[in-house]
Amino acid sequence: MRLDDVQTEAARYERTAYLATVTPAGRPHVAPIAVAWNGDRLQAFVLGSSTKVRNLRANPAASVHYPVSAETGWDSLIVDGTASIVDTVDGRRALWPTMGYDLDPFEPGGPESDGHVFVVIEPTSALVLRRYGLDGQERWRA
Repeated sequence: MRLDDVQTEAARYERTAYLATVTPAGRPHVAPIAVAWNGDRLQAFVLGSSTKVRNLRANPAASVHYPVSAETGWDSLIVDGTASIVDTVDGRRALWPTMGYDLDPFEPGGPESDGHVFVVIEPTSALVLRRYGLDGQERWRA
């Protein structure tokens, strides 16, 4: 499996996925996010003051889980990687048009407003579970 195979697999799922991070106390934290691929990186537009952002600033390890559903034949996809936070005006301007949906309702002030940031994940591995893994699995590593 190659990274472009992972991206093709991701296209089978809804835009909503779950981001797992680790709190400074070592506890897991999982939150729904809207995701988009931008080249070889996975990204999300999230509230800058959120727990997920605080966690990623302390520990950049991230895991994105595209959930199991009947629409995907009970398959799921997990992408692990290292996250960075894009919180500058120039960075937000560059990424603003890349999410595939209108961000203005979430941040009416546009990329100049600092309420939201982009989480950009550099993938390091991925796992596809076919029918909960009963029909096999496929792995990718950077």
